[in-house]
Amino acid sequence: MEPVNPTVLRDVFERQFEVKLFMDESGNGNPSQPLIVGAVELGDDAEDVEEGIQDLYKRLVARHSLTGFGSFEEFRKDGFHSANDPTEISAPFREFMRNTFYRAFVVVSDRTRFPGKVESELIEFMYVRLLGDLLIRHRHESEFLCYIEQSQEMSSIIRRLPDAVARRARQKAGRDVPLPQLNISMVTKRQFMSTAIIDYVMADVSRWLQKDRTINPKDFAYRAFREIEPSISMLYSFELGRISSRKDPLH
Repeated sequence: MEPVNPTVLRDVFERQFEVKLFMDESGNGNPSQPLIVGAVELGDDAEDVEEGIQDLYKRLVARHSLTGFGSFEEFRKDGFHSANDPTEISAPFREFMRNTFYRAFVVVSDRTRFPGKVESELIEFMYVRLLGDLLIRHRHESEFLCYIEQSQEMSSIIRRLPDAVARRARQKAGRDVPLPQLNISMVTKRQFMSTAIIDYVMADVSRWLQKDRTINPKDFAYRAFREIEPSISMLYSFELGRISSRKDPLH
């Protein structure tokens, strides 16, 4: 048997332990809505998930019956977006999510714990807290790829995140633990349509929270939250503490 090339073996090992994370925020600029930062972690099939969403997009764009409908034209231009997608678009995408394995991590704030704090500073704080925890979670892996949806507000924050996140992770761990290399990129929805998954998750969480965490099955906000809850690894409020997790789900 021929000896295994060490370089090839290392490359395979590193690819095996590469993590892909898709992040976004919501509620910024809207005091009536909770401020949310969320992340969706995809497994080894991340490329297959992305390809599946791209294929779904192509099929839905071909629906001539929706031509001229404003929100459909926005969908054709920008891709999936929970706030704009008509039912003919959102229903098939939600079905795709139901059949896709992903882990969602969401932190929320109603802003009452941070009086007087500038919202952009609060968003950066929430990103650092969430990413720091996820970096510890994946401390034995080699690389951590994080894709954040492009926005003007995040363009100034993103440069500070890698160092701040590493400091947060080591501070929480209480020692100088080895951490994966954190690579952060800003992307548009069309570049990585997998970002739409966290967009839909955050929308459902936000609606449910705005309905005072209703448990009425007649309420769409409750039904929509229950659909995604099995995929939520952690939903944490800075004011209320842990609301739901995979180990301690509500249902």
